[in-house]
Formats: sequence, C-alpha cells, structure tokens
Amino acid sequence: MLRDILIIGSGITGLSAALSLSHHLSPLIPDLRITIFERHFVPSTSGGAIGLSPVAFRHLDYLGVLDELVRFGAEAGADVDAIEIFSARTGKSLGQVDYKGKHGTGFSADNKCHRVCGEAVQNQEQKTYKGGRVMRITLTLAMLAAIEKRGNIKIVFGKALSKATLLDPDNKIEVLFKDHSSATGDLLLGCDGVHSVTLQSTIKTDSLKTSPHFRGTSLNFSKSGSFLMTFCNKHHEDIFLSVMLECCEEAVEGHTVNDDDDEPKRSMIRDSLRREVSLRYSHSSVPCIKEVASQSDIDWMLYPIYQVPLGGKWSNEKAILLGDAAHAMLPRDESAAYAVDDAIVFSRVLARYIDHPLPKAFEVYDSIRRPKVTHAFQESSKLWKRRNKEAGVFESWIRERLVPLQIRQTESSRQAAFKSDANQVEIPPPRETLGIISGKNMSTSSSVISDTSSFRPTSKGGSSTSSGEPVAIGLVDVSGLAI
Repeated sequence: MLRDILIIGSGITGLSAALSLSHHLSPLIPDLRITIFERHFVPSTSGGAIGLSPVAFRHLDYLGVLDELVRFGAEAGADVDAIEIFSARTGKSLGQVDYKGKHGTGFSADNKCHRVCGEAVQNQEQKTYKGGRVMRITLTLAMLAAIEKRGNIKIVFGKALSKATLLDPDNKIEVLFKDHSSATGDLLLGCDGVHSVTLQSTIKTDSLKTSPHFRGTSLNFSKSGSFLMTFCNKHHEDIFLSVMLECCEEAVEGHTVNDDDDEPKRSMIRDSLRREVSLRYSHSSVPCIKEVASQSDIDWMLYPIYQVPLGGKWSNEKAILLGDAAHAMLPRDESAAYAVDDAIVFSRVLARYIDHPLPKAFEVYDSIRRPKVTHAFQESSKLWKRRNKEAGVFESWIRERLVPLQIRQTESSRQAAFKSDANQVEIPPPRETLGIISGKNMSTSSSVISDTSSFRPTSKGGSSTSSGEPVAIGLVDVSGLAI
C-alpha cells in the first residue's frame, strides 16, 4: 500500500509535488505521509527572480499558493503584461511577448469548466492570469506556507542524498543521506533539479541616474548574448538583472563562488564578472543598460545552466524524476510552469492508478508528458541559440530583423500554452487485467540503485536491467541529488 512518499528537493518541483500529491491522494490514503528532504539547512535564497507565465499562475492558484503569495504585499512580485524586446545595439523596440490577451485581462483556461479542489465546476466567468516576476525565495516561502496548512507534509532540512536502495522483499525504497541517516518509503520522487551560464544581480531602481526603458520586463538582444532587466516587486523598487551568454566550461569553473572560497578569491571573481558585463554592454545605445554595465559596485553572480539530454529514462520500480531533474532545458521563462505541470499531472495519474503497480503509473505519466517536454526542449534550444550565441555584426543585424516575424509565428502556440490546464489533461483509464502480477525475485535482499554521481542498477540478483543501462538520468551533483 502506498503510504510513505519521499521527495528529494524543496525547489518549485518538490514543493508542488508535495502539495498536489497531498491534495489528490489524501482522500484515497487516509494515513498518507509525505516527507521532503532538502540538502540546505534553511530555504535557499539563491536563484534571483523567476518568471511566471499565465499557466504557472493558474496552477499555483490551484495549489493554494497564490493566496499565500499575496500576503507578502509589495514583495509578492511585479505584474508583467508583456516581455518587451529591445536591441541593445540600437535601443529600438523589436516587439513583445504578450501576457495580457486580446481583452487585456490575461488568459483563462481553454475549457468550459474549472476545478475547485479537483472537482469540475461549470464557470461562465473563468479566472484570468497574466505574467509576473517574483524573487525565488518569496515564492518558496509562499509554497511553504501553503504546505504548512496540509497536515501530512513534513520538510527536513540539511539532508543531502548519498544513495537510494531498493529493499526486497519489503517492497520499499531506502534513501541514505551524507550524514549517515536514512529514511524508508514506498515511493521516491527526485525533484532536486540542476541549477540554472547566467550572470545575475539585483539593484535598487532609485540608484539609477537614467530611467528604465521598459514598463515591466525587458529582454535586450546583442551580438554577445541577451540582457534581462525586470522589476521584481509590486512598487518597482528593485530591478533584477540577468546576462545570458555562452562560455567554455573552464570559464564557468573559474568564476563560480564556492562556500569555502576566501574573500580575495571572491573579490577577484566579482571584478572579473563586472569586466565581462562591461565589455559586452557598456557601449549599448540604451542609457539604462549602459549605466548598469558600467557600474563598479554591482556584485554579479555566475549561475551555470545545464541541460539533461533527451531520451533518458525517468523512473525505475520505486523512483521517478520530475521537473528539471528529468528534463532540465535552457531557460525561456517556462521552467516554473513545467515544474508545476509535472507535479499536477503525475499526482492525477498516480491517483487514477492507485490500485496498480507503480511502474504502470510511471509508464502512463511518461506517455503523457514526454512528447510535450521533448517539444519544449527542442524549442528552448532553438530560442537560446537565436538569442545568446555569439554573432558578428551582420548576423546580429539579421537576428534582430527576424524577431518580429518569430514572435508572430509562435503567437498561436504560445497562447495555447497559456490557456492549458494540467487538471484537464486526459488520463487514460486503467485496463482491466486477469491473472497475477509477477512476484519478487527472492534471490537478493536489496539492490543499490543510486550513488552520489548516478542512479544505476547493480547487475547482481537477477536484475532484468543490464549493468550499463541507467535506471534514470544521471544528474551532476550541482544541486545535491544524484538520481
């Protein structure tokens, strides 16, 4: 019986999964227990401001997070009606990605009903949602507040995963942590995704001598990458800055600040990053960009961006990867939406297949999510190359000229995505089967399936999987989880 669910990672995916699983499974499993294990000792403040699309807001509202976010007042984030796109070279507007919709009120779900606590309800005036930008720590705290109202979710901090082991014949999964403690459950969710190369910082709006050239969020293209400038609170008091660029792996390693680095090294890295931003943007025709790039007192931080290659396996008998842990892709302000999508769809599948073996639920979930994720991954890669790949003057000019056309070509698919609702995704019904599901292999008492660098099966004990085939995608220990 599925009762104890273990979740690795308290990022957006892990917290969304806990909320959604609690909502969908509690009516079916009265004694359900969900435990989230986070490698940090306190909620992490890293990550800067996160973009929320209309569909991300819709799903966070469904999980009860928006009500908690509103309680933060001005710190609840900045409303974004559109992402304004500019040329950093000329300062001219190249177009915008609209979040308002044709009526100016945002986007509603593309269906004739909405859901209240999972129940479909006819609704003539559906809620609409625009976009937004909120500091990651604020969103995390709002999600933690929503979790606190659930009676069956617990969070344990300071738990870095070492390995996971399948226990047989107990039909359980055991996770071992680097502090030598352990936990046992019926299901393990790997949600400790790879971390998103960007240079990030936050500045006070009133510290600028020049006025911002944007209303809410701007994406500024150049031949050396792109520069995101966006307000991140209600009263536009703070501006979040993010410079996206391509660089070699050696440069990333040499410019990443580690916890044990001394102050001289930290200072050297900060100075080097300031020079990099200045070199790329201090000659911009946009006064605001030019001023920011020329400032010597902004502390930039380097955040490497990683991709998880397509085609990997997301699950084994008792464990499954969700969010970036399964399909980290290059950023395009959709990562939060895909994380919450994963959580809601998986929870609904698991509830529908509650009387079936976990691998069957995993299989159904994979068949639903993988095509959409694959398409998003491919589109993100194309978009990243168009925006951030180093280019000559002529190629950069051509790229700028093509932006309006590309916005028009993708408008219909983008708006369809904004109207999507994970609660309306069709879940195929279980098929009735006869006979007995195969029993356990009693030739071994346990099978190690993970260590700190990969999540692979052992070849002993009659495993049906060869020793070279990964049970799930390997995840570099950038974020603490290796699954």
